Amino acid sequence: MPASKINDLVKDAVKQPLQSSSKMADLKVADINCPRCHKAFTCNAADIQQCQCWGVGLGADDFAYLRRQGFSAEQTGCLCRNCLLEIQIEVRSIVAES
Repeated sequence: MPASKINDLVKDAVKQPLQSSSKMADLKVADINCPRCHKAFTCNAADIQQCQCWGVGLGADDFAYLRRQGFSAEQTGCLCRNCLLEIQIEVRSIVAES
């Protein structure tokens, strides 16, 4: 499931917890391969605070960089924590050089 859809489902569930049971059913724990580095990891969208990506906040520059690299949450889905952290470092390096 794309990360953007997961984020939307989580936001909706938080806003309307009594009406979210059907939306929360869409959130799952899945063993997947990172589309960037191809390493296996577990996406825990069912309990996002226990997911490997929890706490890694990507900004607009990070998402723009990912799109330029051919990755989008809608098309490729979740990335592993290591790739998310590498992207932050790469983007900060590019910004510092400009």
